[in-house]
Amino acid sequence: MYSSSTESNSPPPGAGKLIRLGIVAIIGIIVLVMVGNQGVILSMNMTEFDDQFTKPLQYSLISSLVLAAIALVNVDVKNRSSIVWYAIHVMITFLNRTSHDPVSKNISSFRDYKLSVPQFAIWQVTKIFLFGAFFVNIMFGLGLSHMLDGNDLGIDKIPTIFSLPFIAPESSAPAQTVIELIPALTILVPALLGVIGIRLAVYVGLHSIIKVITSYLYDSSQGKPKFLNYVSTIEAVIGIGIIWAGINMFFTEQIDYNTKYVIGGTLAAGFLLVGFSIFDKIRSKVLTHPIKRDIYIRVFALIAIGIIAGSIMAVNNSIADTRKIEYLGPYTQQQITLNRYLGELDKIKITNDDVKLSSVSPNNIKSYIEQNRDVLDSVRIWDWEAAFAKLKPEIGLIPYITFGDNDILRFNNTLYWTASMKPVVPSTVSLENRWYNEHLVYTHVPDGFLTLEATTGQSVETADLFSQRSIYYGEGGLFRETWSAFPTNRGGTSAEINNALYSGAGGITLSPPLSWVFEPNFLLSYPSTSVHVMRYKDVYDRMETLYPYFLYDLFGQKLDIYPVTDGKDTYWLVPLIIGFDTHSVPWSMGNPYLRLVGFALVDTYDGDITLLKHGDDYFAKILESQYGEKFSPIPSWLTEQIRYPQELFTWKTEMFNIYHVTDTETFIQANTFFEIPDKLDAYYIEAKPPGFDTTKFLGLLSLELRDSKGKNLSGYMIVENDLPTLGDMHFYQVPLNSTTKLIGPTAVREALEKDNDFAQLKTLLRTPRIGDNILYRVGEHDVYFIPVYTAGSGEGVVAQLGTIAAVGAAFNGEYYVGLGNTQQEAFEAYLQKLAGVVPTSTSKSDPGFDKEARLAKVKAVFEEKGLEIITPTSLSIPLSFKEGEVSLFSNADVEATDKLLDEFVNDFVLQKTKRVVMWQDEDTINFGTIITVEGVPELHYVAIEVGK
Repeated sequence: MYSSSTESNSPPPGAGKLIRLGIVAIIGIIVLVMVGNQGVILSMNMTEFDDQFTKPLQYSLISSLVLAAIALVNVDVKNRSSIVWYAIHVMITFLNRTSHDPVSKNISSFRDYKLSVPQFAIWQVTKIFLFGAFFVNIMFGLGLSHMLDGNDLGIDKIPTIFSLPFIAPESSAPAQTVIELIPALTILVPALLGVIGIRLAVYVGLHSIIKVITSYLYDSSQGKPKFLNYVSTIEAVIGIGIIWAGINMFFTEQIDYNTKYVIGGTLAAGFLLVGFSIFDKIRSKVLTHPIKRDIYIRVFALIAIGIIAGSIMAVNNSIADTRKIEYLGPYTQQQITLNRYLGELDKIKITNDDVKLSSVSPNNIKSYIEQNRDVLDSVRIWDWEAAFAKLKPEIGLIPYITFGDNDILRFNNTLYWTASMKPVVPSTVSLENRWYNEHLVYTHVPDGFLTLEATTGQSVETADLFSQRSIYYGEGGLFRETWSAFPTNRGGTSAEINNALYSGAGGITLSPPLSWVFEPNFLLSYPSTSVHVMRYKDVYDRMETLYPYFLYDLFGQKLDIYPVTDGKDTYWLVPLIIGFDTHSVPWSMGNPYLRLVGFALVDTYDGDITLLKHGDDYFAKILESQYGEKFSPIPSWLTEQIRYPQELFTWKTEMFNIYHVTDTETFIQANTFFEIPDKLDAYYIEAKPPGFDTTKFLGLLSLELRDSKGKNLSGYMIVENDLPTLGDMHFYQVPLNSTTKLIGPTAVREALEKDNDFAQLKTLLRTPRIGDNILYRVGEHDVYFIPVYTAGSGEGVVAQLGTIAAVGAAFNGEYYVGLGNTQQEAFEAYLQKLAGVVPTSTSKSDPGFDKEARLAKVKAVFEEKGLEIITPTSLSIPLSFKEGEVSLFSNADVEATDKLLDEFVNDFVLQKTKRVVMWQDEDTINFGTIITVEGVPELHYVAIEVGK
């Protein structure tokens, strides 16, 4: 009932309208702020980066316009249908209907709905702008621009792809044809197949289904449903979908002897359904319901096609089980050829490594070490974990920086571990002060690098390597999380840490009111002052924004970038790697197409980017045609700092592990594939493998035979890092039938653990940790150098080097392990064990040639010449001269010993005396003679090491 209270509580007239207007106003303000902010950011990007930003934007716009037009623009001017506008029309009609009208009466047939010509034309353009962002494919835009400039990507040869499943390959010519088509198959075809599929789904599938549903509702309301007509439409939709699936099968990653039957059966089923659809469409003018017999005919026809195609494939598979080489071999050859091209495996030089285990005479060990000092002095002793433990205390008590990344670098043929830093907000900063500290205080890292010599483990003065150490553009931390800024009128007063005053060219100056729109806080804090803003300070974000063509995440990890310097400025060296999916490339097996196009130098102080050209593949040529003026040759100062990307080196090695096999029968048998040992990464070292005259900066990966129980090495892969041979790869292969094996990382660890000397030493070391085991070729010897570190258990305790092990990689049934404080001492101990000077854990002396036998052998030399050997209790001669020394531990040393003794006897004994003096000094026996010269006695002697 109406009452006064009801009247007093009723809203004033027009209150609902005011509320709606208020909501609309608030939404409008929010949209205006968002659009304004994005507009300012777009303007800032175009001003700060110029064509570095506009070129990718241009390619994005081209791709979105072209692909969206192909997918969405309706060219059926006659019918002029639109699902969106039809849905709006139905909704309005439904809302305006009376409560007594049935739903079917208010839904008109989609078949009869048409837009006016102007509305239809405007809507096609509007769709492109509304949905174009969903079709952005920057690689397609770049490739299309390249084609529009008059260049060829091989698109005209695409029709040849449709013949490949139906020819029996007799050579690798089909694979060569596909290789020529790879630019089109990777850049253009996937995008085109995708948008054509969307177009078919929308204008054939969705439009037809909506027509069927609305026609059924309309016809039912008239009491005249035309089921046969609906069935014919559905048959056409399914048939066209199956035909499109069959066409896509030509662009598959694998083609074999059964592919033509799969494609043929699919296309036959599709065309059969389209034929039935046409037939039913004609009959639907007379009949309203499908005949049950016709339904059976269609179902059985499709089943017959499936049975025929399936039976043929089953028979082929059965025959191929016994004639695999004949049936599968030709297609396997295409797979091998295509993937060798993808991995550039034909460029890898393969050398047979005839592993031998040959000892060095104890008399020549010292000189042998001296001859190979260049390699021994370059052995990488300190791994990153140990280096990090030594570098970490150098940060000291600075709470606003932390470690960002680590890299192995080369300067003046010396390897260094370098740790880069990133800024962080200290945890002690309160929440209300966080914005101020993030944007105005912790803007950079003052001394951004720490370095440690990788061989000696000594920390070095980083300023000697990097003159510019202030990092304003780096990796992670606040660089990635936010931007930094400072007022342009700050003068000599700075809020930055250490009162730093940035003077570089990075960033952009914003004047009010643009600064207010970019950051509303500036409206209150700097209402009339310009602000210098530095954005995209994370190197990855910066590169992805300006050069989005390249890969910055590979195989689930960030691309490895590292610092380099020209002596004045410091840069991040970023490998420019492009990658394409190859699922549309026949015989690719889905392996990606990866290439090194070049490098980018990103200045750590002002963020400037310089592109360096290196690659020569088709995509490098596309980029050069569009960015020709931006690419520069690699400068000479970078020659000894550059290195081949580890990600590409590992990927190419993985490809080589399988596709080094070029014989189809061996490939199908799959018993000679390689693999990288578990938990082993590529090592970058200074080494001198076979065929090299001097030590080189190389990447190294050891390879084992896949599924082999012995876990011996099948060989090892290296990659060169010096220009102009950057990226050249060599594989040193151990023959499968080699009697001497090359032990792998797992076995070498076991060899070290089993060594008696190491077992004793290990008990004396404090919490020992075994470091990297890196394989080196020292002279003619393959040797693993393994550092063993010691450290306390407390936080911040610096790692110490406990010992170095040199473990022989060549294995013929016995392990040889040498220990020492340096790599030279360890290698010497290894050679001594190999020569029999020091017994190994399992070695045995030559039968009948123990110490007594060796001593008797030496005495016999003097006795045969009629000389008397005397052993005085003491010797006191004012002058003594050692005329030579030799080691006698095995029969192999007898010849050298006899030669020394013969020379000594002839020169100093026979002409002067018949007596020889013998005395022992630890494990050395000395033989001498006393000669008086001008009244002064002289002792001339030789020393023979015979062991304990």
